[in-house]
Amino acid sequence: METRSIATMTRNRRITWGGGVGIGLGLIGLPLVALALWPGIDHSPWDVNTMILATGVALSTLSYIAGRIAVAAVTGDRVSPPTKRPWLVAGGALAVAVLCLLIAAAS
Repeated sequence: METRSIATMTRNRRITWGGGVGIGLGLIGLPLVALALWPGIDHSPWDVNTMILATGVALSTLSYIAGRIAVAAVTGDRVSPPTKRPWLVAGGALAVAVLCLLIAAAS
């Protein structure tokens, strides 16, 4: 049995999975970003707030990647699928979130 990613699936599956995963992760990630940046919410301690922001950015970036895969499938690859840059942003944000989680747990 081989492992397949969304990018290597057939067109209809890329549309369905890419759209579903994109919307699902966006509905989780965007409220986390809003929560971390909203002015009326207490933003202390900074490491917990940064962890929430970084997790929201990572999930929102993954949502963008999945949505871009779905859009590329809908347009027959006339719109290019995502490059490596969004993956680096998501990985960097996830690394910041894990680092802040470790700092928050240690203090």
